[in-house]
Amino acid sequence: MNTIPKFILITILFATSFLFADNEKKDVIQFATVNANYRVGLEKLAARYEKLHPNIKIELSIISQEFETWIRTRMVAGGDMIPDIYNANFTRGYDEQGKLVALNGYLDAINPYTGKPWKDGLITTMLERYRLAGKYYQLPYDYVEIAVFYNKDIFKKLNLKVPETWDEWLKVCRKIRDAGLIPITIGGDASSFWSGDMGWLVRLLNDAYLRDLLPEIVSRPGDWDYEPERNANYKYNPTNVYADLLIAYNKERMLNAILDGTFDFSSPKFRQVYIRLKELSQYFQPGFMGISSGSAIQLFYQQRAAMCILGSSFVSGILYDFERMAPEDRFNFGNFWFPTITNDPLCCGPFRGVGGGGMTLAILKKNDPWHETNVVDFFQFITTPESGRIMVKSTIEDKQPLVGPLLIKNVKLPKNLADKYSVFMNRGFEKFNFRGLLDEQESVNEWVVIVQEFMGGRMNFDDFCKAFNSLMKKAAKRLAKRDGNDLDPATKDKLPLIIKEKNNWNPFENGSLMLAVILIIFVSFAIFNIKKAKGPKKNITKIAFILLFPSVFILATFNYFPALSGLYHAFTKWEEGQAASFNGLDNFKQLLHDRAFFIGIWNMIILLCAGLFKALVVPFVAAELILALVSNKLQRFFRTAFLLPMVVPGLVGILIWRFIYDPNVGMLNQALQSIGLDNLASNWLGDPNLALGSIIFMGFPWIGAFGLLIYMAGLMNIPRDINESFSMESTNVLKRIWHIDIPLVRGQIRMLTILTFIGSVQDFQTVLLMTRGGPGTATYLPALRMYYVAFTYSHFGYGAAIGLVLFLIILLITIINLKVIKPTEEM
Repeated sequence: MNTIPKFILITILFATSFLFADNEKKDVIQFATVNANYRVGLEKLAARYEKLHPNIKIELSIISQEFETWIRTRMVAGGDMIPDIYNANFTRGYDEQGKLVALNGYLDAINPYTGKPWKDGLITTMLERYRLAGKYYQLPYDYVEIAVFYNKDIFKKLNLKVPETWDEWLKVCRKIRDAGLIPITIGGDASSFWSGDMGWLVRLLNDAYLRDLLPEIVSRPGDWDYEPERNANYKYNPTNVYADLLIAYNKERMLNAILDGTFDFSSPKFRQVYIRLKELSQYFQPGFMGISSGSAIQLFYQQRAAMCILGSSFVSGILYDFERMAPEDRFNFGNFWFPTITNDPLCCGPFRGVGGGGMTLAILKKNDPWHETNVVDFFQFITTPESGRIMVKSTIEDKQPLVGPLLIKNVKLPKNLADKYSVFMNRGFEKFNFRGLLDEQESVNEWVVIVQEFMGGRMNFDDFCKAFNSLMKKAAKRLAKRDGNDLDPATKDKLPLIIKEKNNWNPFENGSLMLAVILIIFVSFAIFNIKKAKGPKKNITKIAFILLFPSVFILATFNYFPALSGLYHAFTKWEEGQAASFNGLDNFKQLLHDRAFFIGIWNMIILLCAGLFKALVVPFVAAELILALVSNKLQRFFRTAFLLPMVVPGLVGILIWRFIYDPNVGMLNQALQSIGLDNLASNWLGDPNLALGSIIFMGFPWIGAFGLLIYMAGLMNIPRDINESFSMESTNVLKRIWHIDIPLVRGQIRMLTILTFIGSVQDFQTVLLMTRGGPGTATYLPALRMYYVAFTYSHFGYGAAIGLVLFLIILLITIINLKVIKPTEEM
């Protein structure tokens, strides 16, 4: 036993014991939300609740970005990673899939904090809208909507009135443009189409032209989900914006209508949606497709744009921003509803609301009745009038925007806010939309791609309609398969997605087992080497392995297990809510027909070629120029100047370049305009022909600090006598560089080449933050495809297959580089 490092064994026992420990502790309720504006209010409510219930702890998670990716990843991880209460509007379909707790019984029961039925304390209009087959799974906490915000001072100066019809709106836009101002500012980048203002505008138009399709799919006698109290007396009424509010439609009828062509996405009515969108877009700010909603509103603040399409949260947001602005920079603003389209027989009626619940909450099933009771109790606590008033007051005091009125009775907003919010009320609600299909994220993303291609002029109208029909049919098939629909409206289908326990004896699925296997191998290797060591080396070997253990433990946990698990799952069908099942090479066969992946390959090759130039050539030239300086002080100065950017986090650098490229307020266009080169000012990220080049240009002049250091170290290490000998033969600097310097830094060139290849294949963060792969597919990359497939669409097995292919590409390129570029000593 003395030959075995006891410390290692003790450490292993300690490390593994906490993985399986199940200590008795407080019941933890996990509340996860995207609504960072409510942070202070939620923290206060959580503290008040914990004071009332000392045996319960509230864990609050605010995920302000990529919430959908976060929640879906947590669902796959399972166990304690799954929150209890969360924003259910980011996971449409979870109610149908049986993942949410039905609240019917709880809503009818007494809320212990009001002494009345829970439902009686809520404004139930929106609650009824979210009812599914008679069950309440989602509870909207507040109300969100969009409208047109306008600068009253500009309207007064130009003698304009708030338009009441679409044609009047276009005339107002023309007058504003003729006055040298931007008529409408709106976010138009991929995120804005995906889940922002542009997506909402398309939904408005969809409903205005396509809501008469509802009679085709409404639930009727004989359908499994038919509710007589809702549907028996339904008649299509285009003038009543609430006529279909509570009407239930049968999802399988919708899927059938899409698959058999009853819903034709090349029909005149469908085309008119995008004709109107194009018609209005001519009055958007230049380069709108490359601008985020946050950048768009700056044009409104600067009074360069007269109108801005914004969500209801901006009512209070603008007021708070005005408080921080100088008095002379403020202006009077108002908002109006979208003017009605008239004199168009294809239009069904006035625009209806497309919003609904802002923070729409639900409880995820965990099959623990006692815990569920506690979760519901906390849910009831935060939806009382007292809690609602605390939330409103705390949010206002924290200078955070209110999404909209809270849907809790006896909770009122201050009058100055209530007046501004009134425009959003009593507008009715859309019944369905075709921004993708039923919010299935794969179809939404495909829609974003083709609509940006169409709006950017890279796809004609006929091809757009053809592509839309195709993506909707594919989405209908995916949804039917995902939800186990047999496409017979009369039968209630059994859910195919049964949460299965992972195989705890499979080390590729059980991280603890994989970790144990790796550590056992490490310990066995350590024992073997310790026994083999003789004399003084024995103690040194023991100490070495003891010190190596923490690093191996961390690497095994966070590197080796994910990598090996990804390799295994590349050969499985692994979807959210399902156990992974072996499917051989099916994922790779699917990859051969993945158009987006191969578009990404081409873009990756272009970025790789540019990356090699930036990594190999520019730093080398900079290093040569610095070393050519006679003064050592100047050498140190320039070396420091080029190394300083390393202290700036990469994320900050990306955001700075995004601001530089902004077509309206960005530094690049402003610089070009200031020197009289207005014709060169462009929509750098919104123009499909410029977006990839703009990504390449980032970081100019491309003197990477890492490459510069590597080259300078190599060049400074060249023996002086070699240079002196060459100078006797020739004084030509270029010849010296070609015949001496480059051959003697071949090792550095090889290393930088390999790292550049790896980085170019792996990197997608820059594109994700700058363009999300858009406009269209202009900047799409294979690694970005992997990210979307795995963490947005929840096709984890297919995502792992893409990752494996990228790994093999990196491995192949690395081997080729090692063979082609020989180190200096082998020359």
